[in-house]
Amino acid sequence: MIKQDYKLTESQKKELYESIINQNALNIDIENFDDNSPSVSIIIINRNGLKHLERLLEDFEEKIQYPHYEIIVVDNASRDKSLDFLEGLSESLPLKLIKNTKNESFSKSNNQAAEIARGDYLLLLNNDVEPTYGWLNQMMKSALQSDDVGAVGAKLVYPDCSASRYNRRNSFKIQHTGIAFREENGFIKPHNIGNGDAFTIDNDENIARAAITAAALLVSKDKFFQVDGLDEGYVYGYEDVDFCLKLLKKGYKNICSSRALLFHYEFGTQESDRNNEVKKRRLNNRRLFQERWGKWLRRKLLLDKLNDNRIFSPKPLKVTFVVTETGENSSAGDYFTALSLGKSFKKFGWEIDYLSRTESEDWYEVDPDVDVLISLLDAYDIRRIRCENNLLIKVAWPRNWLNRWIAHPDFVDFDLVLATSETACRYIEDKTGMKTDLLPLATDPETFNPEVAGNRQWESDYCFTGSYWKDPREIVEMLDPESLPYTFKLFGKNWDEFEKLKDYCEGFVNYHDIPRVYRSTRIVVDDANRVTKEYGSVNSRVFDAIASGVLVVTNGDLGAEETFNGILPVYKSKEELKGLLEFYLSHEEERKAKIKELQDFVLSQHTYDQRAEKIRECLENYIRKRKMAIKIPAPSWEEVEEWGDYYLALGLKKELERKDCEVVLQVLPEWDGDGDARCDTVLVLRGLSRYQPKPQHFNIMWNISHPDEVTIEEYNQYQHVFIASQFWAEEIAQRVDVPVEVMLQCTDPELFYPDPDDKYKHDLLFVGNSRGVHRKIIKDLLPTEEDLAVYGAGWEGLIDKKYIKGEHIPNKELRKAYSSCKILLCDHWDDMRDKGFLSNRLFDASASGAFIISDKVRGVEDVFGDTVVTYDNPDYLQSLTNYYLINDEKKEESLDRTDLFNFTFEKRVELIIKLMD
Repeated sequence: MIKQDYKLTESQKKELYESIINQNALNIDIENFDDNSPSVSIIIINRNGLKHLERLLEDFEEKIQYPHYEIIVVDNASRDKSLDFLEGLSESLPLKLIKNTKNESFSKSNNQAAEIARGDYLLLLNNDVEPTYGWLNQMMKSALQSDDVGAVGAKLVYPDCSASRYNRRNSFKIQHTGIAFREENGFIKPHNIGNGDAFTIDNDENIARAAITAAALLVSKDKFFQVDGLDEGYVYGYEDVDFCLKLLKKGYKNICSSRALLFHYEFGTQESDRNNEVKKRRLNNRRLFQERWGKWLRRKLLLDKLNDNRIFSPKPLKVTFVVTETGENSSAGDYFTALSLGKSFKKFGWEIDYLSRTESEDWYEVDPDVDVLISLLDAYDIRRIRCENNLLIKVAWPRNWLNRWIAHPDFVDFDLVLATSETACRYIEDKTGMKTDLLPLATDPETFNPEVAGNRQWESDYCFTGSYWKDPREIVEMLDPESLPYTFKLFGKNWDEFEKLKDYCEGFVNYHDIPRVYRSTRIVVDDANRVTKEYGSVNSRVFDAIASGVLVVTNGDLGAEETFNGILPVYKSKEELKGLLEFYLSHEEERKAKIKELQDFVLSQHTYDQRAEKIRECLENYIRKRKMAIKIPAPSWEEVEEWGDYYLALGLKKELERKDCEVVLQVLPEWDGDGDARCDTVLVLRGLSRYQPKPQHFNIMWNISHPDEVTIEEYNQYQHVFIASQFWAEEIAQRVDVPVEVMLQCTDPELFYPDPDDKYKHDLLFVGNSRGVHRKIIKDLLPTEEDLAVYGAGWEGLIDKKYIKGEHIPNKELRKAYSSCKILLCDHWDDMRDKGFLSNRLFDASASGAFIISDKVRGVEDVFGDTVVTYDNPDYLQSLTNYYLINDEKKEESLDRTDLFNFTFEKRVELIIKLMD
């Protein structure tokens, strides 16, 4: 056995080379093709590749083992003797030449040849490959197996790479058995499967792949033209992957013919390219590929792993559980739950791993191959996760301590939330607004069943399993073993602290022995503790004991009603527990009948296989959901509540999520990171800060303010532009190359409605930050003897402190402030006023029933009519305030005409969703 190192002797190189050829030849079953077989046009692109051509075409007829073919060489202005060599072969091989006068792209050159090809099939073949015996025979055998075959590729192997700068350790190793995908910095990147692996013979001759390289790519000519051939937007990169994905979308399957073997000297041409030229070319190719396939591939990659298809990825889905501890001696219920659920996941072909709070060196370091993280612990802060996989799906499964879970700031960052009861689901949704799916605990009937043998040492009439962790438990007061003429045993830690129970303690029993404990008793007493009982969560022991064929009685009345539809015996007092035990231990037939009823119910509805199916369904729904990132120009999360853009984003998020769209909010420092990698669409709230759009996204700008800051070049970087001004949208639409629509600001009628509060009762109200300068309407008004209240930051030193009432009004309180003042004052920055950008305050205040005086902004009358009164000089402002403060009936006349039906977040999101779809 030769160690495949880059320091190989010449004899070792020869031995490895011949070994690979011989191994493959022994496993080839040559198909008997005759002259009536489909014809193949072999297309070879060449530029100054004489040495490659000499190697490729040596013994070509012998190696090909296929009777009906032609060769078309497209020469791209070679300056070596390639043409002389090819013309010298024209008598011995069926060869045609296309002579280009310049170096055309790979795509264009192949498309040229395809146009004149006579074959039923086209074989795109690099000039830098060395075929082996039977290669085309095997590829055609694969292509003809069914009508739904799209592209057929070959197994490519590195030759001697000792002279290579990058691949010197890959001599005679596999280079390609197909193309798969992985996420890398937001890019769903294609990569060669098997690259760098030792050469082996695959069991399967035909392996389904998402794509294969055009170094050797066979496809019927009809299918080639069905998808319009190779896209000429690519220049030597990604065109073959793009082509294969087009075939997949048409419903064809791409395969690697694993017995078709070629050596590929790719490194010889790639490494000789000029660095700057290659870099620019690759960036352009990548941009085009991301724009075209990023959204589609993100879903396909995860769904492929979810369903264990191994087409877009050679790996299955990997799930990691966050638990307290692991191992045989663990006493943590969360680990046993994860263990059982993980066992069911493995039936899908998924990989399972654990992050232990007590055993992991750093449980926030998540391996890049993890696709789904399920946290069973509220103490785990997902904002501290470090993981290179930006598509990581984070799932919370609170089984207890719900108040602690939702109190953590990171809770809202979970992608999916599961809860163990209907009451728990409602609680989480009411407190957080996060959609929560029902997922009760369950049992594994392969572990817990009546076939398990009991243990004579543990035999009892009734028992309890569980440990005491210094937290009050009802069972301590409810249990009175001495009052019953039946044997009782208690399994778990720390019960010897109680005098009346210590004589019954059997100590801690390992989890794998619990099924034997249940099979050694007649009744299991369940004790729903205080952190589960009020939410209706049902303990694992209930499901496990019933699956084992043992009766359970519980104090969890809410869980018994919700999860068991009232068929589970419930006790609420010491007397009721004693009564249940006496009845069922003295009435054998009734006990067996109840066990049968409960067992049928649990096995039909509450197994971990069923829970695994539910989670897979939740994951699939999440993967398929639309996803959007909204970029908020606030400088940090600590300051975000001081920015109106944040509340605009929240309003959009609420309505988008109602339309089943996942939304990620990002503040300014997060804009350029990979936190939006899973998103299809990016919506930028363009105010003061500029964003550099990423090619993998559909990028939308909503220009809500500061239009003077936005250049034509910036507008043109987006796929769509909304502008919060009728006038400016019409102006910009004439100057840019992208679609432009007007989308004025809006309000949320669930937050803004008339709701007066004496706390904010003032004659005049202004809400807004100064940003270090006098705001126009305040400057025009002051000084005033009226009751003026100013709320906002930065006013100290600019105006008399008697007017300043506070730095901030919480957004949920704003309607009360707007509803309670006699006149609300509103103004606009100069460029917004001139270009018709109406402040969102106009919409919110109008919805709250406020009477508004504003500076004169272009277009305000078209939207608000007489609802908003405007002024154009300080004297007129003074007269307006004086007039309306003493003429309330005139304000009422104006307010009667307010109609904001078309200016809600719901209406804005309808436009956005239509665009996304």
